[in-house]
Amino acid sequence: MENVQDKINQFLTENKINVKGGTITNERQLSAVLSDLALGDLKKGKIDKAMYFVEKALEFNEKNYYSYFVKGLINRNANKIKEAVEAFEIYVSNTGSDDSLAHIYMGLSYAELNDVENALKHLRKGEKGLSDKEKEAHLPLIGVAYECIGNIYLNRENIVEFTERDKYSLNYKTAARYYKMSLKIYRKNCDLINKLAACYCHLEDLNKALYCYEQAAKIAQDNTVYLEAIEQMKAEGAKSEQAGF
Repeated sequence: MENVQDKINQFLTENKINVKGGTITNERQLSAVLSDLALGDLKKGKIDKAMYFVEKALEFNEKNYYSYFVKGLINRNANKIKEAVEAFEIYVSNTGSDDSLAHIYMGLSYAELNDVENALKHLRKGEKGLSDKEKEAHLPLIGVAYECIGNIYLNRENIVEFTERDKYSLNYKTAARYYKMSLKIYRKNCDLINKLAACYCHLEDLNKALYCYEQAAKIAQDNTVYLEAIEQMKAEGAKSEQAGF
């Protein structure tokens, strides 16, 4: 029977892995190191190598559930969204995790699979649980999450059962709130501004819609359409009103 230490040393040698700061003496430790290597290779864009290391991490310790989180990230980058969701679900269900970032990644993945109920559930749980430090460290991801939540509300039809007018107003107001949160991160994003303007048009708040188009006109490479819309709205009596971004 192969000695565990010999097995570890052989693997490290074959894969040219140099361990700094100590010696790996068991498979659990090796698994943790491989998870970190997988994440590092993912950040470098080495998807195949990252997947190899994360699979090996799980071979050496099947209860290294953090590896499933890393595997989910790798699958997302490989556009294997269904597999990403499966990996994230294993991570969360086995750790009882309140990991806000994991829930955000799960929510974005579910959204890509058009499962809006699960997308909204995980995105909301993730964004509510974020600390200020996490928000600061992951601003681009948070901005995408806010936009995704806005998209869901903008396109959703049955959030609450009031009158049709009240129901859609709530959807548009909620969508607008999240678009504005995203715009605070992605200030110069014409698509986001267009979506926010659409919300205000649906809410018949043309003054704020006008403001949105004015801001878009300042940053769009071709602002002809915006300038025409601005001129028409002003002719109809709209007066620009700050929209909160």
